[in-house]
This record gives sequence, C-alpha cells and structure tokens, in this order.
Amino acid sequence: MMAAGRHAGVCLLAMLLAACGSAPIAPPPGYLLPSAASVGTTAMNVQVRLAGYLEQGGIVYQLSDSEMHNARQHRWAEPLAQQLRRSLHAGLSEMAPPNGGQLTVQLSQFQGVRSLAGDRAIIRGVWQYNAGGAVTRTGQIDWQGPLTGDGYAGLVETLDQGWQDVAHRITAALHTDGS
Repeated sequence: MMAAGRHAGVCLLAMLLAACGSAPIAPPPGYLLPSAASVGTTAMNVQVRLAGYLEQGGIVYQLSDSEMHNARQHRWAEPLAQQLRRSLHAGLSEMAPPNGGQLTVQLSQFQGVRSLAGDRAIIRGVWQYNAGGAVTRTGQIDWQGPLTGDGYAGLVETLDQGWQDVAHRITAALHTDGS
C-alpha cells in the first residue's frame, strides 16, 4: 500500500514536471534595420559581404579588443547581409549612376563596442564600384557613433543610422568622381 502511494506520488510529480516543460516559451525578439524596410529601384547591382563572425545570426557586441559576444537571444530577423543590401539599394536608388555597374561592400565590423568612454556602434570595411568590367572607384568605410538608446534595440537603431550615413557617403563619392 505504501509502495502504491509512493508510486502515485512519483507519477504525479513527473506529470507536473512534464506539463511545465511543455508550456510555450515566447521566442526572443528578432531585429530588423529600419532602413531595410525601404524599397528602391536602380540599375546598379549591390552585393554585401560580411566577415564570418557577422554571419552567425546574432547581433555582435565587442567586449574587448579580442572578445566578441554573438548574442544567442538577440538575433537578426533575417540574414544581416540581405538587410544591408536592401537598405543600401534603397539609399542608392535616387542617386545611383545611370549606367548601372556593380557595387560590392565588404564589412569587417558591424557591431556594438563596449568602452569606458561609453558604448558605441562601429561599421568598418571597404567598397568597390565596377562599371564596364573595370574597377572605377574604391573607398574605405570607417564609421562610429554613440548608442542612441538602451539595449540591443538602441544598438540596432544606431547601426542603422550609421549604415544610412555610409550609403550617403558612397553615393557622394560616386557622384563626386564624375559618374
């Protein structure tokens, strides 16, 4: 009789634990760059290539010169390169060279950086414009700015502002050089 009561208690406890384990857990938020919602048309082909650690899906936060944190819970809602390409394409649509061509952007950094002077966002890389099969323009990307808000949402907003600034600088460079 005692064994049957103990057995029933163990079964009840197992059922309670199973019920707790099957409760739906809200998924963490996914982040999109606000400017990636824009749509633009241009004859220019745009490619964005990312350093490998930026392609892992999580938003990256640099904790020291050698320590990177690739967030597990705070992730891009779609691949970052797609968002960056769409945003850049929309930014170039009004002022892109009329002859099309190809713009290739390679980013080595697109992340938050922790520092004693205050956290900031940083975007670094290079761009190259090809027209008629030849490289006609190249440039460096070196942008950084203080975070405009708290948490990952603030970091994403600041990175988006920086990316829009990068798009304006590339557009200006293409037009300044006579395209």
